Amino acid sequence: MTMDILGIRIDDYAIEDLEERLAEMLESGEGSIFAATLNPEILLKAHQNAGYKKILNQADLNICDGFGLKLVSFFKEKRIKNRWAGADLVDFLLGLASQKKYQILAIVSRNSLSSPEEIEKSLEKKYPNIPARSIYFDTGQNFFENGIIKKAEIVLVNFGAPDQEKFIAENREKFPKAKIFVGVGGTFDFLTGKIRRAPQVWRSLGFEWLWRLVQEPKRIHRIANAVIIFPITALMND
Repeated sequence: MTMDILGIRIDDYAIEDLEERLAEMLESGEGSIFAATLNPEILLKAHQNAGYKKILNQADLNICDGFGLKLVSFFKEKRIKNRWAGADLVDFLLGLASQKKYQILAIVSRNSLSSPEEIEKSLEKKYPNIPARSIYFDTGQNFFENGIIKKAEIVLVNFGAPDQEKFIAENREKFPKAKIFVGVGGTFDFLTGKIRRAPQVWRSLGFEWLWRLVQEPKRIHRIANAVIIFPITALMND
């Protein structure tokens, strides 16, 4: 089932079906999937930026990440039933890569809390023998000539929204073996332990935003956008 909030398409499929589709794509020899994990902050940015909205609506999968999207959907004709957090999606892909030896590439912003070396070390510790590399993004012309780029099968980009989705949309054809592209935001920081993820009970109740606020008070503006501005904007533009 698909629906939209603020004019952005959301694909509401059972997690089991999404896992099967992603696994099949990795096994196949054709095509690739650009998966976007949508939360209230991302939808607000897309609502304010027509170019970003177009990129998201052209993605192959728009997965509900933020709990706020499910809440707002209660006031819509269609309700979102499934939520798959970006961190859980990445965990699934990394677990699959560890089993099947798929080549992982993490492309990291230089503003990231976690360095490529820290990310690689954390991946190797959690997923033994995983074929994973992590590199900083370089704006130089020869970045895409790197042999690591040419081997990557799963590409994870942590630039934050909207930069990571824009990067994927503009450059996916430059990764000849890549099957799945995902913008992962701060997920690497969970892996390296730089940021502690909320306990499962907090996530289930939709209070992950409060957990993040306690850890990072400087996020108050972003959290206000997600918790207050987004639902008001979404309901007023229904």
